[in-house]
This record gives sequence, C-alpha cells and structure tokens, in this order.
Amino acid sequence: MTYRLNEYGQMIADRVRMDPYAYALKAAIGPDSVVLDIGAGTGIHALLACKFGARHVYAIEPNEAIHLARELAQANGFGDRITFIHDFSTQVTLPERADVIVSDLRGVLPLFGAHIPAVVDARQRHLAPGGRLIPKRDNLWVALVEAGSVYKELLKPWDHPYGLAMEEARQIVLNSWTADHTQEFRPGNLLMAPHQWAVLDYESIVDPDVTGMNSMHWATRSGTAHGLLIWFDAELFEGFGFSNGPQEKRTAEVYGQGFFPLLAPVALEEGDSIDLTVRAELVQGEYIWRWFTRIQGQDEAAVVKADFKQSTAGDTPLSRNRLAEQAKNSRPALSEEGQIDLFIMGKMDGQATMAEIARDTFSQFPTRFEDQGEALIHVYGVAQQDKEG
Repeated sequence: MTYRLNEYGQMIADRVRMDPYAYALKAAIGPDSVVLDIGAGTGIHALLACKFGARHVYAIEPNEAIHLARELAQANGFGDRITFIHDFSTQVTLPERADVIVSDLRGVLPLFGAHIPAVVDARQRHLAPGGRLIPKRDNLWVALVEAGSVYKELLKPWDHPYGLAMEEARQIVLNSWTADHTQEFRPGNLLMAPHQWAVLDYESIVDPDVTGMNSMHWATRSGTAHGLLIWFDAELFEGFGFSNGPQEKRTAEVYGQGFFPLLAPVALEEGDSIDLTVRAELVQGEYIWRWFTRIQGQDEAAVVKADFKQSTAGDTPLSRNRLAEQAKNSRPALSEEGQIDLFIMGKMDGQATMAEIARDTFSQFPTRFEDQGEALIHVYGVAQQDKEG
C-alpha cells in the first residue's frame, strides 16, 4: 500500500498508537541493540530506536517515503546509525540479525495483505536468537452489533435510485466489509459479550489464515442486529499496547474497526442464542473473509431467526467471459496461473523454505510478479490450498 505524506502524519499524530510503540521501543532496546524497522515509512520508529540508544538500525521501506526518512535521520544526527533499504524485507538479506524487530504492517485489521508472511519471514531470517518482536501479538475480537445508521448508509445508494432495480449491487455490498473510522461504535451498540475469536502470536505464527470457531453465545439485551464488528487489541511489549475496540474511551483512530453487515437486520430478544464463525484466508495477496451467523430464539419453539452465510469471495460479479469459461463445452487449458501453481507444488518437498520457493518462483516467472514479496504471498496461498485439499 502506498501512503501519502499526510497519512504518515496522521499515524504519527495518533498518540493512542504512537505512545505505546515509543514506550515499547524504549523498554526493548539496550545499548548494543540492533533494530530492524519493517515498513519504516518516514522513519519514526527508526529515529526513536536511535534516540533510545540502539547501536544500529536497519530501516526497510518499499515506498518513496524512505528518501524523506533518510533526510530526517540526517537532521536528527542519526544518519550514520541507520541503514536505509528501499525494498521489501522479504527480498533483503541483512549483514547481521536484529535484536528487536518493529513493524506495523496492519491495515484496518491485522489480517491484511502480506503482513503475516512478512513477519514470519522476518522472524525466521532476520531475528537474532532471543530477540524481541514489536508487536508481540494481536488479539482479535468480534461481537454482534446494532448499527442502524451505518447499515442504512451502506445500502442507501442501492435502494432503488430513480426507481431502478439494484438488487445485484445490494447483494455484493452485503457480502463486503467496510472500515469504520467514525468511532460511532460504543459499548451500547453491542448485543453480546465480545468474543476473542483469534490470537495472532507473532513469535510463533506461521499460517496467515485464521478461522475462529465460536462457541454458543447469548444476546445480552434486546435490539436489532445489523452486523458483526471486529477489532483488535495490540500487545506490543510487556505492559505496553493499545486497542481500537468499542469499550475504550480513546482508541487508535488510524485503524478504525471492521463492520461486516448481515444479509438482513434481525430482531433479537435477550437470551437468544448466537453462533458465529469468522474465517479469513489469504489468497493471492488479499484476504477473503467469510462470516456465518446463526441466531435462534430462546423460547420453547426455538425459532431460527437467521442463518446467514456470507463471503467477500462473491463481492465481484462474474463477467460473461468468465461464465463462458465455466460452461460444460469449454476446453480448459492450463493457464499461466496453473503453471505457476504447478511449479510451486513441485518445489514443496519438505526441505525448501517458503522464502526459497518464492525466490525460485519469482526467478521462473519474473513478468507475473512485481517482486519476490508478491511471489511469497502467492506461495503461501498455494501451500494453504494444498494443506486444506
């Protein structure tokens, strides 16, 4: 993702986010520490690492913002202690391993693009034995929420404008999730106790896919359910972290929260049973989300009020050409994507690492991938499909 300078500024100005990062760096860095800053941007973490006494910092950033970071390092007297690398961390080999690796590669939620593959690669190749990762882990939470105004605004453009039928577009919107930065969601919006559906432990995580199989929950009050809200609590270092959850008086505004709408609003009574399953699967660099919602009344009849199965895999309509390809009389041939996947599977011999397979894949198909980082994401997707198959 490419950020504009004012967006980097908003991240730095978000004290709910930045203060814990600064405290965590100060606690983790010793006088002989080597620090790796992944996704350095304009270099705020690298500069702070120098300020807190790091012996040397490697700042890696694929964005052009790294050139400004280099100027800021000179202006602060840290130019000789920071090595700036204009690249992806997955394509870099450092001359030494880092005692501390700091990163913030999240989007609105931590399950975003190459975030987890990049952290896994950095932990395996760049982190010294006994080294520290900042963040240490992210805890993801989900709850059914009442959000009439958000739901209405989401569907308003497709509510028969000028008397036209827009149902197809409406269904696509209802199978998409949106980022909410309004901080409109507060504890009063929740219809159930928050459920921790996933823990991303960056010290051990390997698989970028996450499935949260939720146990049964109950509505804590009567109301109308409009969707699922997903947020996270970040644990950066011992004692330091932040949250963008609805219970917090001050949240990290740059992230927002994820709102996953239901196919239709559902009237709830206190005590109704709620069964939620949320899955996120990394496929070719983007996450496909699936959320299944089953709501059942608490009376003797136990009426099923909702049984929704939704997925962002269906958020783009099929073109006529794609439909034709699926016709019974079509003659399928192995596409370039198929050749790539076949090549990758041939490399999965239990010996080669993901990074090595990505390197060979990028070398074999240089016009398909912009860089080795993109190839690594594709390799993870093929490996996961093989595991599930």
